[in-house]
Amino acid sequence: MQFAQKDYILAPQASTRVSWLETLLLTLLALGLGWWFVPQDPLLAAAEFPWMILAPLLLGVRYGFLQGLCSAVLLIAALFAFRFAGLPAYQVVPAAFLVGLLLCTLLVGEFRDIWGRRLERLSLANDYRQLRLDEFTRAHHLLRISHDRLEQRVAGSDQSLRSSLLDLRERLRGLAREEGDALVCLADTILTLLASHASLRIAGLYRVIDGQRVDTRPLAVLGEMPELDDDDLLVRLCLERGELVSVRAELLDRGDGAQHSSLQACVPLVDTEGRILAILAIQQMPFFMFHERTFSLLALLAGHVADLLMSDPRALQLADADAQRYSQLLRRSLLDARDHDLPASLFGLELSDPQHAEELQRLLEDSQRGLDVQLKVRNGRGNRLLLVLLPLTSADGAQGYLRRLRELFTERFGQDLAPEMLGMRIHRFHLEGGDEREALRHFLFNECALNDQQVAI
Repeated sequence: MQFAQKDYILAPQASTRVSWLETLLLTLLALGLGWWFVPQDPLLAAAEFPWMILAPLLLGVRYGFLQGLCSAVLLIAALFAFRFAGLPAYQVVPAAFLVGLLLCTLLVGEFRDIWGRRLERLSLANDYRQLRLDEFTRAHHLLRISHDRLEQRVAGSDQSLRSSLLDLRERLRGLAREEGDALVCLADTILTLLASHASLRIAGLYRVIDGQRVDTRPLAVLGEMPELDDDDLLVRLCLERGELVSVRAELLDRGDGAQHSSLQACVPLVDTEGRILAILAIQQMPFFMFHERTFSLLALLAGHVADLLMSDPRALQLADADAQRYSQLLRRSLLDARDHDLPASLFGLELSDPQHAEELQRLLEDSQRGLDVQLKVRNGRGNRLLLVLLPLTSADGAQGYLRRLRELFTERFGQDLAPEMLGMRIHRFHLEGGDEREALRHFLFNECALNDQQVAI
């Protein structure tokens, strides 16, 4: 089967002239051999087996219907030529020999053409699949190279969003002890943090004075950042709207962005009160990073950085944040959920059993993670209530937090106890999309007996 397919693949490559020449030569060779061995019957028509039929059959198998038929016609023409020449064996035309010769040749040639066309279709399909396989292979290698580079990049920078914000808060704590201008002292750190999440090439961080005008002297620059024009269109729009603005991707792709602004994007550092501390002016960033997801991440980071910069330095020194700090992070989590679809979780852990309340509260306070904040209050029923906010935490992360609490209870009390058995009631809110504000306000102000001075959302 394999050799037949190889023969078919080689046959179309032979020229038409060669095929017809071979047809003629093979037919004449068969006649010559027949004349040599049996001069009285060169076509072997009277033999026990008509061996002369092999010539058109072989040509039909090799080249197809037409060449086999032509070979058979030549043999029939030779038979009549011998008859007219007076050869006694052919004075009576052997009808069975003629019919059998034509019929076998036609059948073999037709089946060869059918299989040839089928093999041709299969060959074309195979060529198409091979072409697609080559394209897939190239795409796979490109993807593998890109993945390797991404792994190297991730391995070289272990800074996640939470760890980056934690690192910035630790720096602010150290700065608070030294009493310096946080924005000036941490300008390089802030710019590096923002640039690392968007692969910025040329950018600068500039202070905003009174929320209305930009100080053109940069606090930190990345690359060869030219002098900033405070009358630039993107700068003015950024200050007016208090949100991230950028040129349209279509203009940037056509190279027309410079007609509207010398910048590609402008990111404000806005806290939860709407105060603009500084702006990040971006002049050049990779085009593949120029999309909504990157801008959403930049706006998110800039908002968290602004909140940290505007926080009370004394609150940053505390192991547990006060109500003002808690309120700020709660509003930021609601904004992140509404504007950037980043979830957060809030737990109200009510301790109603006086026997275990003190011990459970210390245990819960010790379980606090880096970005998580807690607020201790007493609700309207006089019970201790610990409000735990988990920023940037999905529903799965919140389930992990509950599992961790159960493990702590098991280690402390020596048995697998449900929180309800220890007098702890859990109120849970998953902040996603910003639609939970009213339910959250009802819980905080009615269930927890808080007021707007304590927590403002």
